[in-house]
Amino acid sequence: MGIALAIAAAAMSLPPFGDVRVVDEIDCTKADHRFVDYPKGESRVETVLGGPCRVLRVQDGRPSYLAWRLGEGKGLKPNGAYVVVIEYPDDEPRSFFVRNYGNESRRSFYTGSATGNAYEGPIVSHKPESLKIPQSGQYQRWTSLTFLGEKASNLQDLKKEDAEKAGVKYRLDIATDGFDLAVGQYRREWNPGSAGVAVSKIILCEILDEKASWVKLNLPPAPLPRRHVFWREEMSDGVMAKDGLCPGNGGLDWIEQKFRAMKFFGQNTYCKDLLEFGHNQHWDCHWKHGQPGGKSWKWMWGSDAHYANLWTKVVPLAADTYGFDILPYYEYGGAAGDPAVALGPQKRAEPLDMDNKPDRESRGANYTHIWWSEGKLRVDITDPDTLDELKYVLEGTILRFREQVVKGAFVGALMRPRPGQWAISFADKTRERFAREENGGKDVSRAELKADKALYGRYIAWYGKRRAKFMDEIRRYLEENGVKNAIAILENDDSEAGYSLADAKGMVTDDLAGWQKRLPGKTFTDLNAPEIAGNHLFLKSLTTPAGTWGPWEWQHASPACDPEHYVNLTNVWIALPFHALFTVTDPNCFAVFRNGNGTDTIIRHYDLNEGTLDDGKDNHVLGYAMADWERADRACMLSEINAMANGDPVNLGYLMGSNYTRGFPGPVREFNRNFLALPALPSTVVKGACSDPEVVLREIDCSTYGVKAKYYALIHIGWREKHDVTVKIPGANGIVAFPAYGETRPVADGILSFKTLKPLQLIAIRN
Repeated sequence: MGIALAIAAAAMSLPPFGDVRVVDEIDCTKADHRFVDYPKGESRVETVLGGPCRVLRVQDGRPSYLAWRLGEGKGLKPNGAYVVVIEYPDDEPRSFFVRNYGNESRRSFYTGSATGNAYEGPIVSHKPESLKIPQSGQYQRWTSLTFLGEKASNLQDLKKEDAEKAGVKYRLDIATDGFDLAVGQYRREWNPGSAGVAVSKIILCEILDEKASWVKLNLPPAPLPRRHVFWREEMSDGVMAKDGLCPGNGGLDWIEQKFRAMKFFGQNTYCKDLLEFGHNQHWDCHWKHGQPGGKSWKWMWGSDAHYANLWTKVVPLAADTYGFDILPYYEYGGAAGDPAVALGPQKRAEPLDMDNKPDRESRGANYTHIWWSEGKLRVDITDPDTLDELKYVLEGTILRFREQVVKGAFVGALMRPRPGQWAISFADKTRERFAREENGGKDVSRAELKADKALYGRYIAWYGKRRAKFMDEIRRYLEENGVKNAIAILENDDSEAGYSLADAKGMVTDDLAGWQKRLPGKTFTDLNAPEIAGNHLFLKSLTTPAGTWGPWEWQHASPACDPEHYVNLTNVWIALPFHALFTVTDPNCFAVFRNGNGTDTIIRHYDLNEGTLDDGKDNHVLGYAMADWERADRACMLSEINAMANGDPVNLGYLMGSNYTRGFPGPVREFNRNFLALPALPSTVVKGACSDPEVVLREIDCSTYGVKAKYYALIHIGWREKHDVTVKIPGANGIVAFPAYGETRPVADGILSFKTLKPLQLIAIRN
């Protein structure tokens, strides 16, 4: 699709944002708006796709970026609703790191066969994937929904003292100074597939009627169960701190910006971290102190006073004002408090080998070198005290909000233990429980578990069963205390980058020859290799114990996924983590992860890409470097669309590194509307229903809920637009409905004809 954003008038229509007012405009070929290129003088003005454009080639051995100041002297309104628009040429593969200082987002994008995530980058094992995504050969636009803070950080995130030394402002005042926007890229070694960033124009617009741009969701009627779309941000809480960039109303302004974004993107479930690496995140953990059954004030350390009781304000705002479901998120590793009364620092879970751990005298016998995670807090989930303490957490964060519980606002709990927090324990009392429950009362020693592989295997399986039971007890506790049809989700992937493909030899790509030519001597894995699906290699990766080294016990610290223990549990899921295309193409993987409901929960992991914009001398050229990458245009929903074609996801989550936004909101909103219009029930593929092999029809039978109507998910997984596609809807006679939009269409002989199907499209249908 082409783009023409001629700014002849002060107002214009900018779908899907509606009418907007142009506040500021940058011609990127000029050097105004406090323009900076880094390294200085490396950018060039070139003719690209017939028009002038500023281009910055990828640099060897160093990152690079372009930056401008937006809205300076334009009277910007803190907490106002704006859109940042970047025009770019969609001509060659390019990776665009975008840091929007106005809303502290690092949502970035990549086009064509570029990789986005760092190739062989630092700190973690990155999972880039290169696909030959079609490119339009026209100028396109990336847009960022931007709710402004009160302040913005300086370009390098310099602290106050360092900013003074550098002669720059420590904080920019949004209303008068505006904010910076940086478009950058990694060094060539980590970004080998990009032709370099190229931008022609940047426009800042104010949304004139924000609520008019919100998505209207048509959810399935009762008694049909509903789906959930949610996200969690890891690195954005500091923005609402007292000395942060958006501290207004005790941090509530920042939270309400999330709700406004959810309304715009069409998401129905609010998910907030209440425990991060086990530590309290903005809820009053002493709500019951001094009352019957209340714990000592030492049991958990609270948050900073500025937002220590923020959750009490958030719950009614989310549920009563905005009408959202609420799914709290917990990185529970035991309460972080005084070891005399808090489980976390007691570290009752113990490794198999206690005697060979480094720094044991100072830090204890830990499972991993991540001393600031399980080295500080961990629990034994087979210990009854753990469930009791977690119930107290759930009471304080969910059940005490009786009004919202009664109205059905809370839907359950999402658990995501971080490395080692729910480690497999080999402590004396844990082995006693195993002996009593699984070994006929016969005691087992650590030495026996090391020597007897069969016994060790039974022990690991027992732990998995106990973990699933633990999750079911969470569900049961919530439901017995008023949370209707409570759900409990375990996200077992404790990493940011997500799982790799088992047996992969280098980056996964559909252009093996091209990458071998580009990087001779490197190895790559062919996405189209039959063994990926045939041997279920992603499932193998998920269910294989973690690799380890030296004295550490990663295989016990981060237990493998064990979906077999959730097959018969209703409303309890172990999530299927996903990211790249190779994670969602095997129907068998989805089948194995189905629970007692017959459905899947899938949660997307975004690689943080930390440290990728450092200059090689420990200098952060754009401050703390991380990025949440997505493919350009409709390909931003590539993985979700394929998940719908190959499985039964009913809960869809996103684990973000930074402030959540999307660069291509049109296909995101379209997908969410149709996804949420379908009931949260299992489906079956209707074979032979579609005239095109890249179009899939899945039927959802609602008869178990006394509903005669059947729903269908029509999924087009193709990367290009399709024309004149016919679909036969079983039993259709006369009219079918498109519930996402409240529309109907006549059908003859059950045949639906589509003159055009967009690339990567989901359509909800009801017969």
